[in-house]
Amino acid sequence: MAGKRNGRLTPAQEEYLGLLRSALWGTPATVPQDIDGVRIISKMQRTRPMIISALLSAGWQCDNPQPLELVRNTIATHVRMNRLLASVVTTLRNGGVEPVLLKGQGLAQNYLQPMLRECGDIDLYVGREQYERACEIINGTATEQEKSEATSTRMHYGLPHYEPRFGKVFIEIHAISSVCIDQKANTIYQALANKGLSSDLVPMVFDGVTVNTPSDSFNAFYIFFHMQRHFLRGGVGLRQMCDWIRFLHNHADTIDPSFFESTLDALKLRTVWNLFASIAVEYLGFPPEEMPLYQPCSKKEAERVLECIFEEGNFGEGRTLMGKVRPAGQLAGKWHAIKRILERFWMLLRLYPGDKRIVWRNIKSILGAGVKNSFKGISRKQEA
Repeated sequence: MAGKRNGRLTPAQEEYLGLLRSALWGTPATVPQDIDGVRIISKMQRTRPMIISALLSAGWQCDNPQPLELVRNTIATHVRMNRLLASVVTTLRNGGVEPVLLKGQGLAQNYLQPMLRECGDIDLYVGREQYERACEIINGTATEQEKSEATSTRMHYGLPHYEPRFGKVFIEIHAISSVCIDQKANTIYQALANKGLSSDLVPMVFDGVTVNTPSDSFNAFYIFFHMQRHFLRGGVGLRQMCDWIRFLHNHADTIDPSFFESTLDALKLRTVWNLFASIAVEYLGFPPEEMPLYQPCSKKEAERVLECIFEEGNFGEGRTLMGKVRPAGQLAGKWHAIKRILERFWMLLRLYPGDKRIVWRNIKSILGAGVKNSFKGISRKQEA
């Protein structure tokens, strides 16, 4: 496995990356000097069970029962989620809807220890035509308590997105898989997604039930596409990077490199691909010969983006852990949000090595949605 280069990383971040590479590829690791620093980073990046396992393999003597309890709880959560996924897919299938699993539990299977990937939600793509029917089926199986706790149908990427909650798990029903801000790019993406989510599907088995996942080439691109969207819009964690490279590694023989060449060029994402690919190879130990279309970007660009990932954490969790929370009060909260958006805008303009218009379109989209929601809030108050 390729190693990392020294740069702007702190000692705790370097130790964390060593443990993460060990968890990803089974390479030897050493017990870090800054255990607390590594612990905080692993929480921000949503990789705690993997890091704990790597620590134990390195000979860490843990007197605190909480880390081991976290690992056991993660394994138990996987069992529950796989059982719930199987049940939901069976229910939808019996109702005439054939879902496709996105991300999540399907990606966990690519890890050396699948049960140690931190769990998220269960995302199921059903398409526009089956969306309303799927919502009816899921809503019909929920208990009254689950219905009262469910998130109502809401607009997601400009189209409906239903998110009922079963216990502690959200089941997200998607009419579309994602979207591009640019209309021309979105037309290209939707055509690719329609094909990748309807043909050459890859079956996987969860709790005895076969569940379809996207075609391998589209899935490899989709994981990357989803990751870079999170980076643009406010926080991506290294768990998403790990999902991507473990999938690429496990499916190296079934992924078509020509698919990436045409797709990345059409969506103007080749430079961004090379940026994340460089981080994967230089810092996460991914074999360069397995990275499609690999062309390393500059060390400075890769380090800046990695530094940003460490600072923000998964979905911006780093801001909360570092005390950067939204203040109380409507005006104070709005000003805090605007400042954060503008700070991120200038940061991305400095860091983003590709088409600057992509940054500008995303920022305009976020600001536009924020202004629209603000006027809605004022209107509701006036009506009350």
